[in-house]
Amino acid sequence: MINLISALLTVGDLPDRIEVPGWSMCNSQITAISTFVPDWVSGGNSQQVIEGGMSFTAKQNGKPYLYVRSEALLPELLRGSVYSVDFDFKVSTEAGSSSQPEMLSPPKLLYWQTTEASKIEYTRGFMIWEDAYDTRPDYFVIPELTMTGASPVPIGEFTHYSASFSVPEFDSSPHQTLWVRLTLKQAPQDAVTFSLTNFCIKKKETYLDPPPPFTPFSTRFQIMHPTEPAASEYEQANCPFIDNDLVSWTSLGFFDSPSVKLPDNTKVLFSKSDVVEGLRYEKIEVPETSSLVFNDEAITLTVRSFLVRGKLLIGGPGCRVAGPIRIVFWGSRTDADTLDGFGSKGLAAVGLSSFVDMYGKRYYPTWTRLARKVRAGDDRAYLQRAVNWEVGQEVVLTTTIWDDTGRGTEPQNEVHTIKAISDDRLTIQFEANVKYVHYAGTEYQGEVALLTRTVSMEGEPSADGYGGHSIASNARARFAGVSTRFMGQTNILARYPFHLHMMGKNTGSLISDCVARDTYFRCFTIHGTNDTTVSENVAFNATGSCFYIEDGVEENNVFSHNLAAHVHPIGEAASGGSQSGDVFEENKNAGGLDTGDRRFPVDAAAAAYYISNSYNEFHGNVASGGWAGYSFPSLPYTVGLHAGELVIQPRSRNLKKFTGNTCHSSGSYWSATGCIYVGGELKMVGDVLTYMSGREDRSTREEAGFGFESWEGTPLWMRFENTLVYTSKKGLLHWGNRVEMDGFEMHDVMRSATLFGEAWLNNGLVNGYSGNVEADFENKHHDGFQFYDISVKSIVTNTEFRNYQTRVCASSALPGETRWVQDPTYCDPDPSKAVDGWSVSGHTNIIWSGLYHSDEFKPQQISATRGISYEDVEYQNLVSFKIVNTGASRMFNFIDFDGSATLEGFPTIVGSNLPWWNICSDCRFESQWSVWLCPKQPVGEVEEREVLHVKFTTPEITADNGGIESSGACQKAAENDYADWSNCDVGHMTLWGSDPTRKTPITSNAGVTGLSGTGWFMELDGGSPRVLEIVPEQVPIGSTFRFAVGYPAGTTFTITASHRWKSNSEVTFTAADSLTELMSSKSATQYFFDGNTLYLFPRPPEDIQVSEGKKFERGGAYVYSTVRTWTIRVEASCGVDSKGFCSTKPVNVLPPWDVPCPSSRPEARSPPPLTRTPAPPSVTQTPSPPTQTPSPPSSMNPFSNNQGPAVPHSITINEVTTCMLASEMTFIQRGP
Repeated sequence: MINLISALLTVGDLPDRIEVPGWSMCNSQITAISTFVPDWVSGGNSQQVIEGGMSFTAKQNGKPYLYVRSEALLPELLRGSVYSVDFDFKVSTEAGSSSQPEMLSPPKLLYWQTTEASKIEYTRGFMIWEDAYDTRPDYFVIPELTMTGASPVPIGEFTHYSASFSVPEFDSSPHQTLWVRLTLKQAPQDAVTFSLTNFCIKKKETYLDPPPPFTPFSTRFQIMHPTEPAASEYEQANCPFIDNDLVSWTSLGFFDSPSVKLPDNTKVLFSKSDVVEGLRYEKIEVPETSSLVFNDEAITLTVRSFLVRGKLLIGGPGCRVAGPIRIVFWGSRTDADTLDGFGSKGLAAVGLSSFVDMYGKRYYPTWTRLARKVRAGDDRAYLQRAVNWEVGQEVVLTTTIWDDTGRGTEPQNEVHTIKAISDDRLTIQFEANVKYVHYAGTEYQGEVALLTRTVSMEGEPSADGYGGHSIASNARARFAGVSTRFMGQTNILARYPFHLHMMGKNTGSLISDCVARDTYFRCFTIHGTNDTTVSENVAFNATGSCFYIEDGVEENNVFSHNLAAHVHPIGEAASGGSQSGDVFEENKNAGGLDTGDRRFPVDAAAAAYYISNSYNEFHGNVASGGWAGYSFPSLPYTVGLHAGELVIQPRSRNLKKFTGNTCHSSGSYWSATGCIYVGGELKMVGDVLTYMSGREDRSTREEAGFGFESWEGTPLWMRFENTLVYTSKKGLLHWGNRVEMDGFEMHDVMRSATLFGEAWLNNGLVNGYSGNVEADFENKHHDGFQFYDISVKSIVTNTEFRNYQTRVCASSALPGETRWVQDPTYCDPDPSKAVDGWSVSGHTNIIWSGLYHSDEFKPQQISATRGISYEDVEYQNLVSFKIVNTGASRMFNFIDFDGSATLEGFPTIVGSNLPWWNICSDCRFESQWSVWLCPKQPVGEVEEREVLHVKFTTPEITADNGGIESSGACQKAAENDYADWSNCDVGHMTLWGSDPTRKTPITSNAGVTGLSGTGWFMELDGGSPRVLEIVPEQVPIGSTFRFAVGYPAGTTFTITASHRWKSNSEVTFTAADSLTELMSSKSATQYFFDGNTLYLFPRPPEDIQVSEGKKFERGGAYVYSTVRTWTIRVEASCGVDSKGFCSTKPVNVLPPWDVPCPSSRPEARSPPPLTRTPAPPSVTQTPSPPTQTPSPPSSMNPFSNNQGPAVPHSITINEVTTCMLASEMTFIQRGP
């Protein structure tokens, strides 16, 4: 089928070498030379223009070096490209000089880099200089090259010199400088004249065959391709324009009438000959019993309103037309209604009798991925899939950087026209050169999408965003191979480029292989329509959300193999607080695009795919740009035309299918959004449609219709499969109750995911840095995964992390130099932390971290890992958290269920830096992470350790479920990023035993997290609590938890326990006869008081544990649910002081620990996947944590095969540097 297309075109040859405009600097372009001459005699310098160049004369005072820079700046040099440098050079002195200069060697070529764009005008150029910087070879990223020419250098005559060099692929700098070095054997005593003429630097680009397929960086993400079209899609059969019963447009006398209504019961053929030049139709109407058929010719029809009640046929399923056929909609913004309720300036197919077929030529694929990186200045792209695109068509190269907003960095999507196509259809050449780098490496590859179709609908460009539109309302419509441009009417309901409207259960309508480009409002809208297919479409440069599921009632639709790129919010983009977001209200009086108004509140968070009801399918799509790539807002009820229909709750509907999708360059408008974003809420508040962009609960359940509460119905997990995310701030942000992401890759993301509820990440790859040096987030840190601080269940299994090193950018005092150094000691942007005179800024890239800022929110056992692996990761970067005076910091923990995340090799519990976590001698303190590591299964013990969380509250000093921020019980000690809540401390909880340092502060925010298998002893600063309530939220069945608190002698107790919601559930505790009896029985309804200390075993009854404390278990790891309904109340009769405590202070005696610790640590069940350096402390040591953050180790990478500095893992694509004859490569060009 592709051969048929090739036969229509003329074969020509592409030259083996193409000079790229703007990438040479020759001869007369050198118009001036600026100089910097240290120690040369003042006033002895001069320069002048000579034929073809410049000369410079200077008298030197003792030092044989000189700097000369061209005022004509070099072009930016391309990584991986080959350049040639040529010039004629002469060195001489005036006649009669006492000595003649002698050159040490022929000129040498060097290459300089700088990332400081502000200094580029001072550093980018060519330079003549001596040998001053041999001691600083780190300036140069290629070795110096001796230029080809006469040696020794003749004195007093021009000699030609030349050299070629290649800019290294690993160069991370966007700005470069070429230097030429000339070295004199000694400083002459008389003035020396240097002359350069015919200087020229050129880009020497050559091409070989397209590169071989990429070696997969990982197999976790598999690209999904659409099914190749059947041969019939390239043929013409059963075309409507060949029917015998057609009558011509002209024969009906329509000539130049501005308004036309076809006669009833008529089939009309519109041909090229019916076009009246300059005629702009006011309205064309097709009645219910009539048809309007377009011939397959080059036709342009300009009309304001096109109303179809019958049939409009431009080709058909077996008849793809070549045209080109253009329908252009004209007219300015108006309130007039000329389309039966659908406004003006557009196409409206209305009613059950209405049927629209538009089938343009089939192009396959409609988009593909790059097979090789496209560099700035290149004029072609290599593709992964053969295309049947044509010369003269336009394509878009999508951005491969993280910021597509245009707020700080210019968007890097580019539209280009095809100049030539290779015989194998895998290479396309452009008429102009590419401006930006478009990355393609083994990790991911940017996309190339075809924007041209042979059938098009276009609006006239409009400053206020009043373009054309099309709608099929309760009709049947099939759009295939149709492009639109300047379509959509900003802020007007139901005015979109493509709109399937209120069709109910679809009976054949579809949108396939179409284009929505430069839209004024949305792209492809499905409204009140189910069971339809939207496939292989391309959208570019869209205003408002693009692929749009409108009211939340739409289900069972399939979105497959579509691409949306460069999507813009309307008005100010949503941002707001860290989680709360912004609130926007509908503005029914909003004006056009030029006003900055926004009618629909969700367009403040415009997404490439706006999914108001998740019960739809998404296969193989790409989202590039937008406030979010894929946005799943929470709708408690359906909205719009379906508002008040109490049938379903959209937010409860599960994701039907999400697989093979890609998301990139999105989520940079707000720190708390993600490329895939499950959050925000859209609902009616009174009679005003309101959108809140931030955190909102979402409980997905089976068949959850209207009236279901969040706890009713069978729980379901939103499941994302086979997913690729790159160059985004966050990969997945999910505020909902249940989510699974299984099979995923994330590259160049600041954080892989932020997850709420019961969440599972499995079979993934998180790659901190790819080979895409353009993708760095303005030197921001990259986190692997951040554990939350309260009431979630996060499990990460079978996931690999690559390329997490400390990166520090250190700039010398000399202008223009920047280098990356591997120095984890200096990872703070503090100018006082200088290294050998270098100013330092940078960031640490951590894999496992946790939230630390709050004392109110304290982590329970909420985080677990298993099956973790690493590559090119520094040991000190595996785990990190902030050591601050907050409960979130002190209670930081997670369980590594197989020891793979910590490289311990056996199940390990990770706790914060406090000795509170050091429950036995088999625990060890890891100074490089400032955490404690304890075996989950002690050697020789039957009982596994568990992480417990218990709330202790007293009426006098602690607050629960609301915290002190609102109650005013205490305040932060300092308002800064390292929140200090030490003012909230009200006592300590200490482990039983002989070491009183193993403790953690108790604060006025209830809650303590620690380990089982030991005892906890409470000491409050105010004394003994007269009333103490204990809620054992996480004390799993079979785990041992002993609690003790001091009371004055003679105290008597009434201790009860009850269920918060169950009547007649109260239990009264009885006193044991001895501590031995209590310890032996471990009774949950007994206590013992020895005259100084009250002892308890607080835990819920087993039946409550079973029903409410269930495990969330995935991939061999688990997290327990919290049981918040069982409260133990201790009432002490001990008198009362002025603050509500017992009137007499207790004699606090730390209870002894009668169970010996294991004598050794477990042996690793499997060796760590990578060698760790340095070795952890011996198990016989239990080092105390330092009072300050420990210094990191040396900058060696423990996971590399050598002991040199760790280097970010990157993939270098081999660029072509050899010539090829024109006869070896055939290209196709249009016409002779």
